[in-house]
Amino acid sequence: MFITTPPTLASEQQDLLELRNTVLNLVDALVKQGVLNQKQAQALVKKAENDAARQAAAEVAARPADTKANTVLEAAPPTSTKVVRVPYVPEFVKQEIREQVRSELRQDVLTDVAQKAKQEKWGTPDALPGWLSRIKLYGDARVRNEFDRFGKGNAATLSGQNLYLDIAKINAAGGIGKAGPGAFLNTSQDINRWRERVRLGLQAKIADRWSFDTRLTTGNQTIPVSTNQTLGNTGQRFNIQLDRAALLYDLPAEQGWSWLDSSLNFAVGRIANPWVSTDLLWDEDLNFDGAALTLRRAIGEEDGLTGLGNNRRSVFATVGLFPLQQIDFAAQDKWLAGGQLGVAWEFDNQNKVQIASAYYDYLHIIGKRNALGSTLRNGTQPQFLQKGNLLYNIANDPNLDGGVNDQIFALASDYRLVDLTLSVDLAYLAPYHVIFNGDIVKNVGFNADQIRARTGGTTYLYPIKERTLGWQLEMVTGWPQIAKLGDWQLSAGYRYLQRDAVLDAFTESDFHLGGTDAKGYRLSGKYGLTKNIWLRANWLSATEIDGPPLAIDVLQIDLNAKF
Repeated sequence: MFITTPPTLASEQQDLLELRNTVLNLVDALVKQGVLNQKQAQALVKKAENDAARQAAAEVAARPADTKANTVLEAAPPTSTKVVRVPYVPEFVKQEIREQVRSELRQDVLTDVAQKAKQEKWGTPDALPGWLSRIKLYGDARVRNEFDRFGKGNAATLSGQNLYLDIAKINAAGGIGKAGPGAFLNTSQDINRWRERVRLGLQAKIADRWSFDTRLTTGNQTIPVSTNQTLGNTGQRFNIQLDRAALLYDLPAEQGWSWLDSSLNFAVGRIANPWVSTDLLWDEDLNFDGAALTLRRAIGEEDGLTGLGNNRRSVFATVGLFPLQQIDFAAQDKWLAGGQLGVAWEFDNQNKVQIASAYYDYLHIIGKRNALGSTLRNGTQPQFLQKGNLLYNIANDPNLDGGVNDQIFALASDYRLVDLTLSVDLAYLAPYHVIFNGDIVKNVGFNADQIRARTGGTTYLYPIKERTLGWQLEMVTGWPQIAKLGDWQLSAGYRYLQRDAVLDAFTESDFHLGGTDAKGYRLSGKYGLTKNIWLRANWLSATEIDGPPLAIDVLQIDLNAKF
């Protein structure tokens, strides 16, 4: 005599299977969101199974003998060739799991429905023109109080011992004497100022795979590495600049050429920074004029509890060509050409590693000395610089204003940079992360013999000596992104940047108040106040490496918002 499984028992077994799969899927989702790592998830599932088995055994043991027998008979499998084994889950455990699943999924469902309703314009057919759905606005705002403190060992700003010149003002005036008191950088007067940054961007989908990106920002038009607007100008309005204007082309791998099997991203115009990099080379506010192309090829297979797809593991290559300066009466304009190779790898436990190696070549960047009595090569002076690079005087007209007082300073060295960046993101303490970032750069274009021949052995401030290495290390812990109330992040880093390691014009503008020939550390902390609103405190302490004493400490307190 055989005992078959009643329909009610089959239905209950199906419910239990669905419930078990729901719980496993929920745990999987928590892993993908970074709330749990894989080891924690496996331990949680194992503990739940053990607890359920122990509770079920205790409940069965507490029943009368005839009830136990009935339970065994009812649970006996049917005589079919396919047997489904379902672990027993007590009713109170099922109820707790149901409530947890409902709580976790309710908000996600409401959000998805609201988003779908917005996209499809439920209840408002043709209420808005079609082109409006192809436009996306984005932006951010920051209000900052900044205190700049200068070391007591620095030379007084207007004393004869202050050897730090404001090269931009001197070049504009045509000499140190002509620039007057403005010829010198501030080296001793502490400054406290309020500053604000506002950026408003627009992305518009033009056609299949083509889009347009543009952005307005505050700041000075002549300073490419800062978008800050200093407050306290007797009510005068902000300067607004067009910060980006680029055509973008994005081709997914599955829609591209079969032989390439890579995604393709192309940008031309005034574009965002296309490189995997740090602010050791490029300030975060810097954008690029020109064109860049990136190919990214996915590698690896989808596996593991997290179901990592190929897009989490990839190799990539980027090339770019950017005009820097057009020069009148010269056949050679200034350009930047660059290329980068890298790999990004995410492991099953959500740890991430990214390595990128780049080569940047500044073409025709050196200043050219004028012929005697000529000013035609004045245009080879840099349009923008901060401080630190080796410079020499290209003016050569002894009949103008006493001769020796005429100065036009330009770069003395070539800059061909080899750069290596590394980022390691450890997610063992998810949702908190520990991230290590490193960057090392070497200028292989420096040639002391050529510089001596070019300058006659006379340069501004620094001797002709190879100082071409830069590096920095940083550790970040906390939430990778600050997005809501209670999110926090702490970071600490150290930087060492010799004077000709990089072009001083484009490196970070806050550390040592911009430029190269600087070493020191940074401490920073962020805390989320509400959704997309956070505070940041930033302390930067730096001093010179080779030049005259110049210690500068910078304290910044920021209130940030983004949308």
